[in-house]
Amino acid sequence: MAAFFSGLSDVVKGNPQHEAPEPLEGPVVATIVGGTILWFALFLVQLPFYGWFDDRGHTWWLWTCLAGGGLGFIGIWYVRRRDAAITREQAERAAQAAQAARTAETADTVTAAETVDTVEAASGTPETGPLRGHSPAPAPSAD
Repeated sequence: MAAFFSGLSDVVKGNPQHEAPEPLEGPVVATIVGGTILWFALFLVQLPFYGWFDDRGHTWWLWTCLAGGGLGFIGIWYVRRRDAAITREQAERAAQAAQAARTAETADTVTAAETVDTVEAASGTPETGPLRGHSPAPAPSAD
């Protein structure tokens, strides 16, 4: 028993022995909507028997179902906003990754161009072409 409480104290102190697992993702909005519908359905099914519940002091059953349905609306609002935020964050990460890839590609291109310029400077012969400084055409000879 002492081992249990010593392990529990580590968790309470903030020294967990294991890392927390990744949260499970699933059809969260559908689950909350289904639960909300279930709470309201239970409320509506019990409503005709209000007198029976009142005679026995169990009206809290009805109000619990109504509260569950009401809180379900808040839950629907919350999880829809959460899903939208997750989607936005994933889109931003994808855009940042694409931007980083473009930046890396541009840096590689610039590095390659600098390498060609360095080789030209070392050899003393500039490369001719449409993207490099072109050499003037040879002057026609007066033969």
